Amino acid sequence: MKKLLSLILVVIIATTLLAGFASAEGTYKIGMLPKFKGENYFDGCYVGAQKAAEDLGIELVYDGPNQSEATNAKQVEILTGWMSQDFDAIVVSPCDAEGIAPTLKQFQEKGVLVLTFDADAPADARSMYVNAATARDIGVALVDVIANGLTENGFGADTPARLALISGSGLDVNQNEWILAMEAYLAETYPWITVNCDEVGYLGADIWTPGSDETAAQNAANESIALSGDATDGSQINAIIGTSSMSTPALAAAWDAVAGEKPNVVITGLATPMGIVDYILDEDNPMDYGVLWDVNNLGYLAVEAAVAVLNGTLEVAEGTFASNLGEKEIVMAEDGGLELLLGAALTFGPDNVENFNY
Repeated sequence: MKKLLSLILVVIIATTLLAGFASAEGTYKIGMLPKFKGENYFDGCYVGAQKAAEDLGIELVYDGPNQSEATNAKQVEILTGWMSQDFDAIVVSPCDAEGIAPTLKQFQEKGVLVLTFDADAPADARSMYVNAATARDIGVALVDVIANGLTENGFGADTPARLALISGSGLDVNQNEWILAMEAYLAETYPWITVNCDEVGYLGADIWTPGSDETAAQNAANESIALSGDATDGSQINAIIGTSSMSTPALAAAWDAVAGEKPNVVITGLATPMGIVDYILDEDNPMDYGVLWDVNNLGYLAVEAAVAVLNGTLEVAEGTFASNLGEKEIVMAEDGGLELLLGAALTFGPDNVENFNY
């Protein structure tokens, strides 16, 4: 009898250990690569990604270049180090869409699922793009803020206004798409607001592309603010939009730093609420509104989608995804790639900016 009990006990222990090993071996390993680390936007994405990893029981490896070294070369260096680490999926925000594509394809050839988030890569270098919102939604939200501010300053159909933009590196696919969407919406709805650009649509005299370097972004903001004012003959910039989480607060800071009489200019952009809350609550600063989305949820959705594709609960096709965050739409983009959409863009101002913790 004692021998039988001992045997049963051994079997139970062995079964438990084997179950534990099977569970450990069955845990997905997912790598998440932001454009850079150490800044509140991607820090917020990481918080959401960690929450998803905890909820779904997967191993999350998070790494990226330092903010001052946010280049394709640095991202590729990190990915090269990941190549031999048996990842089931990687989720990447590319600094350079075309530049990173060959490396992403190497992961695909190894059978690793590749998703992009925040910024996209060519459709054949990833399975799906987890996008915050459509370029149209973002462009409309930003332009409406600027148009309302310019109208309050006396501009309109009979008084044209000059708009400038501070973008990223010029290689960011998403930021270029936002700019093109803004220009299309301006032409449709506010033709009296113009941006000096070339025939391509996202480069020109009034579009700065400082990249992800904080000093360069601040310099671009300083330059654009120095050229701004309320002249209606096109000799001054009347409004400025920042399309990155560095350029937007840099604009507000540049206006604050002007000695003596400060220019009359309307400014807004994409930034985290916490990144510009002090400027929005400052009644003198012209940064009255910002535009973004829930960055925690973007990080969460990116990891959740990777897990769902891996376990077969999310098909890589047009339709909907029953996310823990609510039903999300999967759409076909113009380039033929699939996009999983987080939701509409969010505009925040004095009345609600303090309600957000990112």
